[in-house]
Order: sequence, then C-alpha cells, then structure tokens
Amino acid sequence: MGLDRQIFQAIFDLMSTGVSNPAPSPKAATTTATPTDILARLAPVMAQLETVLERQCNAFEPGVAACVRYVAGNQGKRLRPALTLFSASAQSGSDADTATEDILKACAIVEMVHIATLVHDDIMDGAELRRNRLTAGSKWGHEISVLLGDSLFAHALVLAASYPTPFVCRRVAEATKIVCSGEILQTQRRFDLKLNEADYIRMIEMKTGALFAVACELGAHLAGADDAQRKPFYEFGRLLGIAYQIYDDCLDLVGAEKDIGKSLGTDLQKGKLTLPVIRLMQQAKESEMHLISSILLNEHANSRAMLMDFIQRHGTLKQAANQANEFVRQAAAQLESMPKNEGSRALEGLTIFLNAELQRLGGG
Repeated sequence: MGLDRQIFQAIFDLMSTGVSNPAPSPKAATTTATPTDILARLAPVMAQLETVLERQCNAFEPGVAACVRYVAGNQGKRLRPALTLFSASAQSGSDADTATEDILKACAIVEMVHIATLVHDDIMDGAELRRNRLTAGSKWGHEISVLLGDSLFAHALVLAASYPTPFVCRRVAEATKIVCSGEILQTQRRFDLKLNEADYIRMIEMKTGALFAVACELGAHLAGADDAQRKPFYEFGRLLGIAYQIYDDCLDLVGAEKDIGKSLGTDLQKGKLTLPVIRLMQQAKESEMHLISSILLNEHANSRAMLMDFIQRHGTLKQAANQANEFVRQAAAQLESMPKNEGSRALEGLTIFLNAELQRLGGG
C-alpha cells in the first residue's frame, strides 16, 4: 500500500468517527466505517477533480497531452489537492465532499505544480519507477521530461492567473519559486558531508513544506478566509510538509520498493544527505568516520545496508522520526485556531496517521 493511500485511509477512517475537537497533539483514533465507505462518500468531488485535470491535459498540443496525461495519471491519491479541499471545508464549514469550481481549479493547480516537481526530481535522481510505473525520464528520456516539467509549471501559472484577483497567481508563483530554489540548494549540497541539520530542514521546508502550505492556504482563501484566518492553514501545511518529507527521506533508507512503489536508495546514490545520516555524522566515533564517509562518497555494492548498520547502531533513524514528530505536534497545534468541523477533523487525521507511522518507523 503506497504512502498516500495509507494516509487517505486514515483520514477517511477518522472522519467517520465524528471526533469534534482537534487536539494540539496527535492521538490515536478508532474507526467504525470502512475505508471503502468513506471513499465512496468523497468519490464525487474526487471524480470532479479528475475531470478538471483531464480537461487541463487536453489543453496541451495532442502530442504533448499524451505525456501530460501519463504523468498526471500516476500520482496516487492527490494528497495536496486534498489539503486544499479539507482546508476549504474547515474554513467554510461545508461538506468535504463538495467543492466550488474555483476550489477545484486550485486543486488542479497545486497538483500540476507537484507533478512537475516529481518529473524533474526523477530526472535528477535517475529514478526508474514511480508508483510501479516507468518515470517520464525512463519512458521518454531526459530532454523531453525536462520540457514536460517546465510545461506543467507554466500551465499551472496560466490557470492561477485566471482568477479575478492576483492573490492565487502570486502565491502559486511564490511557492513554485521556493520549491525550485529548494531543489537547487539540495543539488548544490549533494555529497556535502558538512551539511548541518538546520540547512537540511530549511531545504525540505522549501522543497515540500512550501507546496503543502500554499495548498492549505488557497483552500482557506477561496472559502473566504482573511489574512489572519489563513495563517494557521499556511503554518499547518508548512509544518506537516516538513514532517512528511523527513518521513519520506527515512523510507528511502528502510522502505521496500514493492510497498512504496518507487525507486528507493536514490538519496544515498545521488549524495542527498537526509536527517538520519546528518545525525549519524554528528554522533559517529572518529574511528567510524572513514568508513561512513567512504559509504557516502563512493559507490559500494551494499551501501544502503552498510549505512543502515551504523544508523541502527547510533539510533539516528529513531531520532529523525522523533524530530519529524515534533513538527507533526506543531502542525496539530495550528488546528486550535481553526473552526471545529469535518474539514479540520480531516486535517487532524493527517497528523494522527503521520504520528503513528513515525512512531512505527522509530520503533517506539
């Protein structure tokens, strides 16, 4: 089961319980309805979103549209658009299974930006699989895939510019710039054994937190939120995005490709130092540093297993999971400033699920 699918199952299960008061720290939840029941309840709005995305695919030249349709149809359960939908629901108090045309368009925008980043990420990482299918780079080569990602970014901005005020376009453009800047910084720091935790957190805040944040912010904005009301939604998305990326980075070390559905171990191969590794570099004994540095800087047949031996010895995977959970706790605290309704319960469900997954990952 892929990560996005697991997250949505947890959200939908939680929404079925009728919990009415989001708590500042994640807690366990019981379930009554099945995931299939709740998915069926939200099927209409998700079907509408797929229709909107298909319409946007058709807006490209026919030869390009097929490429756009391929990558757009391979992205799991639409987590970022769901953040937009649930944030709009939390702000307005409306049912989470309904959405205005403007909100659906915003969902399509954030998803297209996300897909563009994945297309480019896979090229830079040399990844062959995403969700058990060939990546764009593997299917068509890097030249076409780079331009495909660029076209998706551009089309998202065209859509954002169609709103009557410049707010949506400005925020999407700003978020896109931040995401791309984060990717540049991460690329510049590949194989940099002096990378510290603060710089790592800043990079993933830019890479992932920025798009989570704008997804939530746009949902609240289009549901009528003013500047002050938008702030907790933005902060919720930003903090949740940081936690999510730490978790995803940990999975690159310990996950199984058949479960995750994408190429794993690419961070290590491409010299991306993630939080468990950064903590290891801080805590390793001097006698261990030569081998650890060699594993990180050179290609070994079993690099991942060798590195995991050191990580487990020093407990830095658990430390990274605990640090991610602190960001989850901070995200959950933002719920206190939001209305208490179905939408905010769904956002709470994200924190509960991610908290549980991080505890499992950290062995605690």
